[in-house]
Amino acid sequence: MADGVETVILSRTLRTVGIAESALADELGTLAGGVDGLSLAFLPGVTGVDLRLTSRALDLPAATAALSAAAMKLRASIGRYVYGENDDDLAAVVLDLCRRRSLRIAVAESCTGGMLGERITAVPGASDVFIGGVLAYDNSVKSGWLGVRDEDLAEHGAVSEVVAKAMAKEARVRFGAGIGIAITGVAGPAGGTEQKPVGTIWIAVDAGSIRQAYCRMSFGTREEIRQRAVQAALDMVRRTLETG
Repeated sequence: MADGVETVILSRTLRTVGIAESALADELGTLAGGVDGLSLAFLPGVTGVDLRLTSRALDLPAATAALSAAAMKLRASIGRYVYGENDDDLAAVVLDLCRRRSLRIAVAESCTGGMLGERITAVPGASDVFIGGVLAYDNSVKSGWLGVRDEDLAEHGAVSEVVAKAMAKEARVRFGAGIGIAITGVAGPAGGTEQKPVGTIWIAVDAGSIRQAYCRMSFGTREEIRQRAVQAALDMVRRTLETG
């Protein structure tokens, strides 16, 4: 209540992934300080940065309309990083995108040890999209079960673009899925080298006609590195489906 006038306080959160808080602020420019009189709070977490808009208005319709208009302005600026709002989960978003395209998913994981499969199957109803996965922690599983070439493992190492792409392809083919996702990396705290320090993660997505991989560097504890790798893999699928 201000000056004896009762006000309605309402918030709305945009969830982002794949961009740091400082970079997000740079992308938003003047909007980072607030949008049309609405306050904007940056809420960084292990797997992304949430942006919370807060409106104070005379009634609920006015507060809701102000939030909708402000959210549209934010999306116009940083929409490619936004995967949902409020309590939306990225795994659920990916599953919905797959359903709309009648696609099913299979995974091949190394350093994340099944965390990607767990994130996906934690979503109720995931069984109509998720087929299964391979926990290819040891190189013998990568070569023996997934068919990654021994020559590629020897020349490039398990943490490499070549191996990540091969893992994603074989996961897709062997499970008869529409999309194969692979994660291989060095989660630490030991095992890093000068060429591939702790936090080096290769992620690959194979959708048949679309095959891509990228390397990301992550910092933090072993658990944080693995959580970020899983979130990045899900986001890679999201972007592939939204732009493909």
